Amino acid sequence: MSLLNKPSAGFFRQMLSGHSVLGLTAAFLMYVICLSGTFDVFFKEFWRWEQPTIAESMEVSGERIEQAVRNAMAEHNEPLPFIGLDMPTSDWPRMVISYDGQRRHVAQDGALIEPVDRSWAFFMARLHFALNLPLQLGIVIVGIFGVVLTALIISGFLAHPGILRDAFSFRMNRSRQLQQTDLHNRLSVWGAPFHFIIAVTGAILGLSGMVTLAASLFSTPEPDSASVIPETPATVIQRDEQQTAVPLPDFASIWADFTERAPDDQVFYLSLYDIATPEQRVIVNAIRPDRLYWSNNHLYSTEGQYLETTNGDNASLAGKVQSSLFRLHFGHFGGIPVKIMFLLLGAALCVITASGVNIWLAKRRQRKLPAEAIDRVWQVAVWGTLGLIPLSAVLYLILNVPPVPVFWIGLAVLAIVAWRAGTAAIWSSRLRAATWVLSLTVPIIHTLYYGQASWMGGSLIINLLWVSIAAGVALFQFNAALPGARQVARP
Repeated sequence: MSLLNKPSAGFFRQMLSGHSVLGLTAAFLMYVICLSGTFDVFFKEFWRWEQPTIAESMEVSGERIEQAVRNAMAEHNEPLPFIGLDMPTSDWPRMVISYDGQRRHVAQDGALIEPVDRSWAFFMARLHFALNLPLQLGIVIVGIFGVVLTALIISGFLAHPGILRDAFSFRMNRSRQLQQTDLHNRLSVWGAPFHFIIAVTGAILGLSGMVTLAASLFSTPEPDSASVIPETPATVIQRDEQQTAVPLPDFASIWADFTERAPDDQVFYLSLYDIATPEQRVIVNAIRPDRLYWSNNHLYSTEGQYLETTNGDNASLAGKVQSSLFRLHFGHFGGIPVKIMFLLLGAALCVITASGVNIWLAKRRQRKLPAEAIDRVWQVAVWGTLGLIPLSAVLYLILNVPPVPVFWIGLAVLAIVAWRAGTAAIWSSRLRAATWVLSLTVPIIHTLYYGQASWMGGSLIINLLWVSIAAGVALFQFNAALPGARQVARP
């Protein structure tokens, strides 16, 4: 065929279909980011849910810290260059020590007990901020979606001048398209301040990863002179003598000084650098409850003397703003009430994303464009994503199956089948039912494994979250079964 000939109608249909699939893929990824981010508001509670039988306590002393450090060092013949301790906080009332690639819980007497296992919670966290891709690439992609979401929020208000006037208008008895439009617009108006903050902070956090990636690609690392100069036996002996000559820091004095110097600060991490060398030092990282920025870093000498405080209160205004982004993005301030608010508003953002695609599909039908196959796949994207999250949790609890392949392979299989078979209504109904069953199954399985511990502390919050998801899906399913509601049953 000559290049000058007009392409056939089939060619244009294929291009339009490809364009639609790309748009649907972008909407799906936005939905996954929003949904996983809604779960990750409680990511510390998910850590505790994975290992609910670990004893929890907010009590900390210099003796407990020192004994944990000594126990970690006793496991190794060689000195450890670094030891870090996660300190008990209100949403993480446990102590964890990190050394030589290991992470162990610390008992009240300083003994090192069960290794930390956050496999499922780590899957959810990486799903949100990197889509389970390699970290540097995934963070950049998610950051770009943050920019897109910011633009959508601003353009949505500019494109609908009457959106504030109609903030409480909801046409329940009108067509499915009008109902979806009202749902989309009302939630967009009510949650706009929150959604804008989430979009902007997510964009900045993600794009800062892009800057880091670009810098690493276009810069030449300086050679490490210490790594290219061979050590003589005398040097090794001298270094070992220095290491054995320097005792561990006076943790009791450090902890006593800190609690007196900053009684309202909440310590979340303690770092020990250059252990058993003259350069040995301790850094206590703490959050001010009345500030968003992260964090005040208090530096102490080996003898337990306070040296200085960096970042936090002493940072520039720009530095304070930058270090506030993480806590502001995830709602990690104000305790459980703020987390519940972020959970509800995050769920609203998921509904806004889903209803936006529904409106687009309705307009395609009005224009007599093919929409059924796309609609089927979209039901998989919405309800399949929500259903595969509890499925991955069930399989992980029972069989220790890695959650990443369960989620992504499961979605791929469902999407391929939905593209060729069934109807959108059937896919929506069956996936909702599966989501309801699986969401209830998670706390049941968790209880069978861990008993009473499943309904205490962080596990109580997470298992109530699973029950709430099941209740929400059941309510939606009930509404879809009402007479005259079938046309609005899909999300």
